[in-house]
This record gives sequence, C-alpha cells and structure tokens, in this order.
Amino acid sequence: MKHNGKHPIIGNGQYYIEPLIKKTFIGEPVFPHEYEEAKVRLSADIEKIQDSFLASEEIFVDKKIVCVRLESKFEAKSYTPSSLIADSDMKLVGGRQYIIDREKAIKGKLYFMRVSDSDLEKLKNNLISGKKDHVKKWQNQICTIKSIDLLRPDEKVLGFDNSWIAGTVEVVIHPLGVERDKAIEGFFKATGIQKEKAEIRSYEDGLTFVCTYMDKVMINKAKKYNPLRSVKPISDDWDDLFRMSTMVASAPKLPPKLFKSDIKIGIFDGGVQAGTELLEPFVTNHDMVEEKPTIKGLDHGAGVCGAALYGNLAEKIKIDEVENPVVSVESFRVFPVKKTGNAEADMQMYTTIDIIEEVVHKRKDIKLYGLSFGPRGAILDDEINRFTYVCDKLTYDVDEGEVNPLFCIAVGNDGDLENPFNRIQSPSDMVNGIAIGAYSVNRSNTKYRASYSCIGPGREGAKIKPDLLEFGGTQDRPFIAAKSGKQVEGVCGTSYSAPVVAGKIGRLMAASDKIVPHLGRALLIHHAESDGLESNSESGFGFCPENVEELLNCSDNRVTIFYEGKITSSASVRLPVFMPEINTVRGNAYVKWTICTVVNPNLNDTDAYTNNCIEDTFYPNEMKFAFRKSGKATKKLNLLKSEDIEIAKMLINQGYTKSDLPVSKPAKKNFKEADLRNSDFKWDTIIRKGLSMRCSSLVNPFLSLHAIGRDEYEHEKIKYFVVITIDVPNFKGSLYDNILHTYPNLTPISIQNVNRVMTQIR
Repeated sequence: MKHNGKHPIIGNGQYYIEPLIKKTFIGEPVFPHEYEEAKVRLSADIEKIQDSFLASEEIFVDKKIVCVRLESKFEAKSYTPSSLIADSDMKLVGGRQYIIDREKAIKGKLYFMRVSDSDLEKLKNNLISGKKDHVKKWQNQICTIKSIDLLRPDEKVLGFDNSWIAGTVEVVIHPLGVERDKAIEGFFKATGIQKEKAEIRSYEDGLTFVCTYMDKVMINKAKKYNPLRSVKPISDDWDDLFRMSTMVASAPKLPPKLFKSDIKIGIFDGGVQAGTELLEPFVTNHDMVEEKPTIKGLDHGAGVCGAALYGNLAEKIKIDEVENPVVSVESFRVFPVKKTGNAEADMQMYTTIDIIEEVVHKRKDIKLYGLSFGPRGAILDDEINRFTYVCDKLTYDVDEGEVNPLFCIAVGNDGDLENPFNRIQSPSDMVNGIAIGAYSVNRSNTKYRASYSCIGPGREGAKIKPDLLEFGGTQDRPFIAAKSGKQVEGVCGTSYSAPVVAGKIGRLMAASDKIVPHLGRALLIHHAESDGLESNSESGFGFCPENVEELLNCSDNRVTIFYEGKITSSASVRLPVFMPEINTVRGNAYVKWTICTVVNPNLNDTDAYTNNCIEDTFYPNEMKFAFRKSGKATKKLNLLKSEDIEIAKMLINQGYTKSDLPVSKPAKKNFKEADLRNSDFKWDTIIRKGLSMRCSSLVNPFLSLHAIGRDEYEHEKIKYFVVITIDVPNFKGSLYDNILHTYPNLTPISIQNVNRVMTQIR
C-alpha cells in the first residue's frame, strides 16, 4: 500500500552483510630498470652516501637517514622496499612523495630508511655479491628504485615564501629510536637555538616535533642536519579570527521555560563571558589557561558557541524569542595562553594542543567537538602538522565499544590568497574529521563559496576538502552571532560555519539515539546539496543540508538505509542493496551510497597517512557474469536467461572461464595505484558515489566492500558507516514497505522527541 508520507530511515543493514571471496588479478608489471643495471647503479649510490659521511657538508649522528626513491607509478604497498631491510637492523621510518619532474607534475614515492654504517655496507655487499639474486621480491623491488641518496637541503625546507625573514616554525625530526634524545640535542647544537626556548613533543617510535623561533641563518644551519625531516613556518597569530563586526544589535529573548540538553558539544576557543544571556543557561565554562581572557577572545568564543547552539540568528530581532537549543556546550577556554617571557618564541599553539589532548582523553561524555582556529598557513602535502595528527589520533584511539568522537573544523579564512596559499589549513586536513568551509547567498538566493573560505584539495586520505560548505556570512550579508553580554553582532568567517555543522550533527543525535557522530558525518555528506555527485576543490561534496531532521525521513519510493560495522583488512563482504521485485518496474532506479571510515593515521608517512581503507564495487545483477578466454573478446551473459545458460555451457567447453564475481558497474578499467587514488579515491575515509540504471537490469544488486591495510596494519579492523539511498519513482505500491516485509531484520530507527535528552533548568 502506498502511503505517500514520511517514514524513518532504516537501520540494521549490517544484519544482511555476508563474507565475500574476492579474487583480484594483477598482471606482471613492466619494471623501469633491468635488474643487473639497477644493482650496479644502486651500489654506486651507496658509495656516494658513504663518502658524504666523511665530508663536512652534512651533520650526522650514529644512525643515519637515507632516502630510497622509487620511480613514478610504483606507489602500491607491494613496492615498499621491505626486502632492502630484511635480515638487518635497518628500518623504514616514514615516507612522502618527491618531485621527479616539476614541469610535467610527475612525482614518485620516497621512503626514509634508518641505517648504521655497517647496515649500509651490508646492503651494498648484497647488491655487489648477488647474494639475493634468487629472491624474486628482492629483484622486483630493486628494479623499481630510482636512487638511494640523502634528502636534499631544499627538500627539508617547506612552505616559506621569499619575504620570510624570521618567525615561529615547526621542526620535524626523524624517528631515531634509542638515539632520539641524541638527535634532539644535536639539532639544538647544530642550529645554536637554546633548548629552553622551544617546545618539544615526541611520539613513541614516531616523529619529534619542535616548535621554536628561527631566522634564515638558523634555517641554513638546520638544512645540514641529517636527522631533520622538515622545517616549516607556523603562525600563532589568531587576530584574523576576530573579524570586525559589521553591526551590533540587541539580542533576541530566551523562552520563558529553559531546558538543557544532554547532547554536548565541546568548543575549544576564547571562552564565554559570564552574563551573556543567550548562552549562559546552555554553556558550561572551563578556563583551561591562567592568562586572563581578552574581549576579542570572549566575543569570538561567544559567537562560536552561539553558532553551535542556534546557528545564524539573522531572522531574530530584539522582540523575538529564540528556540531552546537541542544541544548544550562545554566551552574550554584555550587562549590566550600565558606568555613565556620570550617574545620571539611564544608558542601558544603547542600548549593549546596539549590541552585538547587532555580534555578529549578525560571527557568521555563529549563525542562532538568544534574547532574554529589553528595555525595559519596552507597545508603541505609532504608534511603533517602536529595539530592534525593529534586530532586524528584522538578520534581513532577509543576503547572497544566506545563511540569515536568527531571534530568539526573550520578550513580557514585565506581563500582570497593566491594558489597555493589559499589552500585549507590545519587541522581541517584531518582524515577522521569533517572540514567546513563557508558559503554566502547572492540577491537571487543562490549559494556560492565565500571568497575568503579556503579551498582544497586535502591531503592523501582525504583528498576532497572542504567536506561541506555552511553559511558563514559576508560583509554585505553577515552571519548574526551571539556577542558577550546582551547583544548580537554581524560577522563572517569559517569560524561560524563550522560550529553550525557541529550543532546540526548534535540535532541528529538528539532526534535518535541510533545516530552517532560519524554516522551523522556520513548522513550530512550523503545528502549534501550539489550538482550531481561530482566534488570539487571549492565546495567539496556540496552545501550542508539546511533542515537536517529531514535526513532521518524516507518517502514510499525513496528509501535510505544505513549499515555499520567493522571489517578486517584483506577481507571482503557483500553488502546488499535492498531492491526486491525491482527488475519488473519500468523506468530507472537511482542508487547513491556514501561510505565513512575511521582509520588509524600514520604520522611517519604523509603519502600513506591512512593505514587502512575500504574499496567499493557495485554489482547490479548477481546473475550476470563475464566469460573470458585469452585472445578472445569477453562475453557477458545473464544466467537468469535460458538462452544465456546454454551459451555459457558452450563457452566453458571452448575453454572460456567464468568470472568469480558478477559484472560490476562501472567496470574498473585501470588498476594502477595512482589512477585508483585519483579517480576512485582509494585510501580516502569518505567515498560518495551513485548511478542510474534501468530497473530491468537490477537483480539483487550489492556492494562489495574490500578492506586493505598497509604493512603492519594489515590485520587491523576498520570501523565503517554506509548510507545508501534507493530511489525508484515508478515503483507500484510502497518500496519502503516492501523492503521491510522482505527483510524483517531491518528496522526503522526510532525518531524521538528531543525532550528525552532535555532537563528543565528554569
């Protein structure tokens, strides 16, 4: 029976997920070098490195860092030069991309290898002696290597423009194991920097970050230091956060009865002044720093907290009442940080990051956070800011059964700058968060990216950034935000669009206890307003939906189902797309899916920052298979048809082989790693795709999810959320009812009155 009404979205899709045996065939690659030539060349490379140990151009400690540079298009994990370190104390300690040809934009993969003098000598001997000539893996990996050398000085210095003279920088030192402390001390000795004027943070068997003040002379000294991975400028100048207001007006009124929500959003910012009427009932303040708050900081904090609670207050005037917020805010004042007394080296950002780590570890009751600040400056592909890594790690590292927190992060307000300085800013490049840019509206009510809103692309693992655009205002059409005291003000910036999205995810969580933050992340991206499914560097996946409660509803013939679970790396599962009796319907069916994963980040390798991923493939007809024979055209047959069954028997007798899995759509034409990364978004934590097909061609369609892990992370489980929308306009009756009748374990979510999460306070 057709109802033509609204129905809750459907959950428990995971109850119908089944294991899937998925075989992959990859042909023998064509290697760029002959083995014998490669051995001679690489042994000569090692001799050059050994000579440099005796020269004075570079400063070394006992353990050295050397670079193994692979030729272009050998990024796949199978080409990781693991054979070089087998049976030795050498260790691969990270990686990134390097430029092979700047004009043609050709890049290759670079691995950092930690070696001793004896390790390097042994490697050279293995090459010269032919001791490992019989080892196939060794041969193949040697044939992919362009060179073994040292990181050039210009490759260590990143993100500086010609006008830079001196300032705060972030120094990154390679993991040197037991020699870590010696490497840190060596850096200060080599550069002449006083250790007490720096902030140092090290991660177990990982990189060491040093925040300090440097000038050009110090930078030139640092270039010669072998354990140095990179140095880049960072800015703690947050004045740009505090954009001048375009107007100030009296705030609207609170309702006579007040209720405080159990759905908490943690806001790290400048705090909220006591007596701010719109906020005080719903905001709990925590002063995390000793320094007295500033007026600018408090006003910014009020605006950000108010945006999370109310969104844009443009439609409210003094005599109006605001709606009671369905979320509450825990406000953590993290700036201004107390000055160190060293004006040249006030590294407040590092202290702030420490506070965020402390809060998120302790406050298990908060699963949704807003960040509207970060170090100013565009992200760099070849280095990861400490802020980004900390947020990604905090998101991933939770106890078994615990809900992963989510950070909603502003992308920054430098979108007006020239490329590449207009690119998104840390930590919005995190792969486990949601990065929010800003849009405004023109006179014809058309949405457009605000010119100040930073653009993508993001980094490897999250190439589509920003994720979404939300209203952030412009000078002529400002965002009306709460202000300290009894006022509101007109402002603009991604500082305000980001907490609005946090508030929207909070609204989804308040509406149903089935919605956890990362499912909310998936739902917003799934339903983002955009022209088709194509993403772009300006608006990401599109504009954030306005009425998010509508995302929890279906109609009779447009049904949304979600799935959640974990999958072990290297495993494959069959995820059904629920479309019973669909192949008898005339016209087209539209299927759209979004996959969201939470993964373990790899700090040491910027090119392999996501240790895990899920590859997806859509199979429209479970009975349509490909029959292949070398030298012959591939035949595709529908084994539901009696005539095709007879043809299949004949082909098998002729030596054809039936495919293990049905025919996919669209067919993957290229299996090269670089192409899969760029076109299929392999290794990204968000995938959104869709297609339209004739209903008659759909028979028990399904998605395959194939999990992949890198190296030591191959056996980790990947947490995922999948949202699928099925739209069949010409379905007779109710597709929604038909799905629930056919698959009884599927359950509509319970959409509840928000009163369940509210406590009356007045």
